[in-house]
Amino acid sequence: MSGQSNEKSLAGRRALVTGAGSDGIGLAIAVGFARAGADVAIHSLAHDEAAEAALDAVRREGRKALLLTADFSDPAAARGTVHEAELALGGLDILVNNAATTLRKPALETSDDEFLHILQVNLIAQFACAQEAARLMIDKGVKDGRIVMVTSVNQALAVPDQIAYCASKGGVMQMAKVLALELAGTGITVNMIAPGTVVTDLNRHLLADPAFHERRIGPVPMRRLGQPSDIAEAAIYLAGSGSSYVTGSTIVIDGGLSLQ
Repeated sequence: MSGQSNEKSLAGRRALVTGAGSDGIGLAIAVGFARAGADVAIHSLAHDEAAEAALDAVRREGRKALLLTADFSDPAAARGTVHEAELALGGLDILVNNAATTLRKPALETSDDEFLHILQVNLIAQFACAQEAARLMIDKGVKDGRIVMVTSVNQALAVPDQIAYCASKGGVMQMAKVLALELAGTGITVNMIAPGTVVTDLNRHLLADPAFHERRIGPVPMRRLGQPSDIAEAAIYLAGSGSSYVTGSTIVIDGGLSLQ
């Protein structure tokens, strides 16, 4: 899955990447898709300087790009984003469900509202987007649609102080498998990418603390943290024609963390 082999591998395709309005995994995927020849709609929680910078980064690859904003704690907003992207791009071939949030709090201190908010953004909104995208792809006769869920190693790996996050990612894993099973006869594939710790805007300030950095990198056999580009390479593969016989699968990108 080298950058050279991915050049123009998505030519003529139209993609929506959620959670791409900051310097992180979503943006790396969106830029990678545009570099591979796709037109891309990027979703952001807010229309701010970071989102504008993300949009500029995608546009610099020479493909059609647009920015859509929505709060995914509302599933109707998530569904609406899919429809907006499909209309603006003239169709939709690829959905990358990347938007997510997190909460670091002991289980016994997590409130019902906090738990529900994580599920709304990380699980319910992903279902809403995937369901609407699949419906549109089927209605418009797309025979090689691609749905990619960016989950986490925490879809299977339990960690303390992240009960809501782990529960949401485990839910996404099972949801993706059921969708893959039900959509298998349509030509639409549904797959997952499960990153370990990846350096992004969301955690860069935490990783600046040497003690926290060592706690994150210590258990990783490869002795480095992931970069957004590591995830983008896998997303390009799963979005392309070379993965047409892959569905319901997870590509784990964690430097070997889950081997232990």
